[in-house]
Amino acid sequence: MVEILIPFLAIISSCYLLKYSCDTFEQSAAYLGRKLPPGIKGATVNAVGSSMPEMFVVISFLFWFNDPDMVMVGLGVTAGSAIFNGCVIPALSILMAKDENGKSVSAISLDKGSLLRDVFWVLSAEIMLVVFLGFSQMTLWMALALNACYLGYAIHLYVDSKRNSDSVDEEEYEYEEIKSRGFFINILTFNFNALLFKNKEFSLARAIAVLSLSIIVIASASHLLADGVIDTADVLGVPDFFAGLIFGAAASSIPDLILSVKDAKNGDYEDAVANPLASNTFDTTVAFALPLCVWFLLNGKTELAMQTGEDLNILRWSIIGITVAVACSLLFNHKKVTKSIAFLLLTIFAAWAGSMFYII
Repeated sequence: MVEILIPFLAIISSCYLLKYSCDTFEQSAAYLGRKLPPGIKGATVNAVGSSMPEMFVVISFLFWFNDPDMVMVGLGVTAGSAIFNGCVIPALSILMAKDENGKSVSAISLDKGSLLRDVFWVLSAEIMLVVFLGFSQMTLWMALALNACYLGYAIHLYVDSKRNSDSVDEEEYEYEEIKSRGFFINILTFNFNALLFKNKEFSLARAIAVLSLSIIVIASASHLLADGVIDTADVLGVPDFFAGLIFGAAASSIPDLILSVKDAKNGDYEDAVANPLASNTFDTTVAFALPLCVWFLLNGKTELAMQTGEDLNILRWSIIGITVAVACSLLFNHKKVTKSIAFLLLTIFAAWAGSMFYII
């Protein structure tokens, strides 16, 4: 019985580690990106911070397990994360949203222009990935093209931010301080700024030190998650790919979920919805493709055989279909996104997860 529970405990433990280590990562990364315009900062600092788990899971399969065939499990994590981010995170953000007085609201409103921009790039990234997965091999040039797609998104955000607002001055930099709650609690929550620097205001050296330590914890947690996903598949008797698609994706999306719900509770509805969409673009392009680029270059190869089949085709197109459904639900109701839309998104996710289990 204990052996059966161990894989699930590993996944739960990785969720805990990822939650607090990503909090620390975002705190120090926000300081390092303090001079960036808001748009480019959100597309780089915020997206990278909440998407580090997906990237390190792919890195773990490629380099730690040293098994390129396992990259399909990493793809399952990033693909499942895209569905989770698109459906569950906006839904819970809507349900948990509050106004400036801290009272629950029945609906939220979103900026249509910003929503269209984020939807365009996440769909572009997903369509590009789906087309590439239609081939029997993933090549170096395909991986580079995915990274270039994210670069285009970042440039678009930068142009938008310059058009609508001035750059952020260093003096205007603010961050949510992670309060010191005693030595042992600080250790358990990876509050490195409190442990090492007594919660003093960041300097460049302090921020880099805290960022580096948080990356080490995120990498370790992602490796634990990768182990848990493989072992869970063995226990349940399901393909490794499916375990990554559901369990790995949900666990790696914990930082996105917490960040968006926190924004929604603070009345920052735009950020709450933009974060998962931007993270999806990052996951689909950089988190999956950048480790592949490095693997190609280090091993002197230009192509990697990919799993093909009807099941994968269904998954590929379901990602785009669900993204379109989520986009339409938000765009057509952007002036008043009600809780009924939230329940619709949760229903879509449950139906997708059930159908994937049945098919795969």
